[in-house]
Amino acid sequence: MTRLWWLPLLALVLSACQTRPLPTTDFTRADQIQRWEMNGKLGYRTPEDGGSATFDWEQSPRHGAIHFSGPLGFGSAELTWRPGRARLETGKGEWRARSPGELAWHLTGFWLPVSALEYWSRGLVWPGAPAEAEENEAGQLVRLRQLGWNLEFDRYEPVGQVALPHRIKAHQDANHFTLLIREWRPLP
Repeated sequence: MTRLWWLPLLALVLSACQTRPLPTTDFTRADQIQRWEMNGKLGYRTPEDGGSATFDWEQSPRHGAIHFSGPLGFGSAELTWRPGRARLETGKGEWRARSPGELAWHLTGFWLPVSALEYWSRGLVWPGAPAEAEENEAGQLVRLRQLGWNLEFDRYEPVGQVALPHRIKAHQDANHFTLLIREWRPLP
């Protein structure tokens, strides 16, 4: 019996190596998705300028981060935010503001409502402002007018049990942007 003292220790070590099942991401509605990662391409056009960049976006209820790379005039940029503060870091400098939308101006030359984009990217109306919305037969947002922006949503594709838009086209006066989402990864 004294030779088998190591068996409980071995069982403890082996049980620590077991993988735990991943928490479920079986969402049935877009508004249930509060944490995600997505990547794609952002294109924009103004009367003075235009450009595009690929992006990787990580979002949680209290924090967001978008890494841009490509010809936005910066090479790459990192936009991060928490409630009440935001930071943009590029090869040309660093800026701070109270919201990420204020800092997006440095990238595009116009105010880009990043807080609303957190909702729009999931095919949802942002609850922070009045809106006029139009849905298709499946209940998916297809047109939206909010914050002075006119948006069109299409290319809905299933992500788990939820259909999410993979292209959003928007314009406000002479400013335009298109968000092409290549991959969605809802997180538990």
